[in-house]
Amino acid sequence: MCQDHFPPLARRSFLRGAGVLAGGALLSGRAPAASATVRPHPKRPGHPLDPWGNRAWSNAMHIHSSFSEQTASMQAQLYQATLNSVDVLWWTEHDWRLDGKNFWLVDSFTSLKGPPSKWRKPGGWVPRETGPNGPGSGGGIVTTPCSPNDPVRGGALRVSAQSTSSELATYGYDGNSQQYRDNLSGQSLSIDVMLEPSWTHGYLEIRVGSSYHLASGGRPAGTYTLLYRLVPSGTARRAADGCTGVVVIPVVADGQTWTTVKVTPSQDIAALWPDLDRRDFSCYSLGLYAASSSRKTVTGYFDYLRFNRTLDGGELFAQQGDMMQEFAPQFPAVTQQQGLEVSLGWPHINWFGPNITVPTYDGPGSGKYAAWVEQHAIPMIHQAGGLCAWNHPFGTSFTTAVLPQSQQHTLLRRVASQLLPASLYGADIIEVGYPERAGVDLAHHVALWDILSRNAVFVTGNGTSDDHWGTDWAGLTWNWVTSTWAASTAQSDLLTALSAGRAYCGSLPAPPVALDMLVDGQVPMGAVSVSSLASRSLTLTAAGLPSGWTVALVQGAVDYAGTSGLESNAKQVGSFRRGDLDGQGKARVSVDTSASSYLRTEVLDPKGNTQALSNPVWLLDATPPKGIPPPRQA
Repeated sequence: MCQDHFPPLARRSFLRGAGVLAGGALLSGRAPAASATVRPHPKRPGHPLDPWGNRAWSNAMHIHSSFSEQTASMQAQLYQATLNSVDVLWWTEHDWRLDGKNFWLVDSFTSLKGPPSKWRKPGGWVPRETGPNGPGSGGGIVTTPCSPNDPVRGGALRVSAQSTSSELATYGYDGNSQQYRDNLSGQSLSIDVMLEPSWTHGYLEIRVGSSYHLASGGRPAGTYTLLYRLVPSGTARRAADGCTGVVVIPVVADGQTWTTVKVTPSQDIAALWPDLDRRDFSCYSLGLYAASSSRKTVTGYFDYLRFNRTLDGGELFAQQGDMMQEFAPQFPAVTQQQGLEVSLGWPHINWFGPNITVPTYDGPGSGKYAAWVEQHAIPMIHQAGGLCAWNHPFGTSFTTAVLPQSQQHTLLRRVASQLLPASLYGADIIEVGYPERAGVDLAHHVALWDILSRNAVFVTGNGTSDDHWGTDWAGLTWNWVTSTWAASTAQSDLLTALSAGRAYCGSLPAPPVALDMLVDGQVPMGAVSVSSLASRSLTLTAAGLPSGWTVALVQGAVDYAGTSGLESNAKQVGSFRRGDLDGQGKARVSVDTSASSYLRTEVLDPKGNTQALSNPVWLLDATPPKGIPPPRQA
């Protein structure tokens, strides 16, 4: 059977419910077979053209897979992109996870806190039990017995399970830590075990939860799990039951002998499920358990856990590049681009572009992460010919509970007072399209962007999902994508569009509306124009605007208010329904440019919720103090 390892809280937080096409198809096991060529669902219309013949290509710009910390696989994410007719998928794996930076290496089980960490909470081991456990069930840290192989003496993890019937009962501990979650390629685990004697109908178990994959080989779609069962007698064997693989390992059970057990999950995955790419599996969860299916008490000990990783971050990054090519024929409608999330500390930034290298965290400012990002990482990205995105500016929290407005206002001022004086530290893009992130709603994300815009800090706003699960893009709370007016889905064309602000973003489940602006027939959305004209002609585009929806034109003064004006000053100056637009979804309007301003558009559904955002166009009466970046010069 296929096991679902989504924690209940995570599922409530990220999935809005069953019944959406993506979630329904995958979770019910009706996803296409892994070997099939996957074609896009006919949800989105054909790509419109801008005045220069560029098309609006949709991009998922913040996507994680089996190289990051949750259950998504590359295969599942590519299926979601195809299903939702997303043209470009940008892989943005965490750099420090690729490198195993400050990861668990050894645990001697002297406490349940787990191995010490220099920079993150260690997490530790959390007890968990299932089934009809009797009084003999339990566990914890003991000082004796402990493995003679462990150089740190005086600690081991005891686990016992006693079922009160013939039904299976388990008791054990889950590793509650982010510091072992990475790709399983080139990785093995070694652990010393000792079994107490005089029991049958049970086992000790090492559980490795891994990644979500599509239906394949007669199996439904699901999250894959490896169960290493340590038994007192029998023959070593392994077998698959759907998405669960069971590997039986006989060990001595005399209450005295410690046995070193070494497991290499990727080898077992290759043997159990040869139709899947063994490289596309993560180490998402780890558990150490005892299991009993009789009234006998099953008892054993774990000690001296070692993680053996043979591939560094650069090698894993290259491996993902190879996998991109191998997955491409199966998902021909999706162009894959390989980015990277630089995220050892705060802030997190995405690296889009060529010549990506996994950072070693040396160079100027390396003593403090934030200073290193400003002084080394962002300049390094630009020198390599890439663009930098400032990710989730209000934080990484997974909560979907929106904070009170007063708290959001306080956070807005705090974050803006940091980012504005530094001009976003030179980043080219800021993640704006979050319906909610870290308790902060869309309006405050947009307000932060407006604060930058009113001060002539020219950054491209994009929409994002930051998805780590790969099961239901449309049903996520974070479900925005970014469309770029570009000549093609080639990386150079996409980067050109993003650097020039030739982009808009919107909610994935909403009807797609193509947004653009053109001033005086020559100044496109994203550009900066300097003129003494008191009014100018603006043509806005909202192609595909549904009946009953509205496109709002908003305008804000470029007043260089600095930290004395840490709020949005954008006001609605026009509103258009579908009947106000011509056959190409365009409307022409005269705008007041007697003072410097920026303009952008918003798409509102019948309830007044913002479902899409254009990037601004800046119409100034004088050249801004810091000049105009070449990509934005009109």
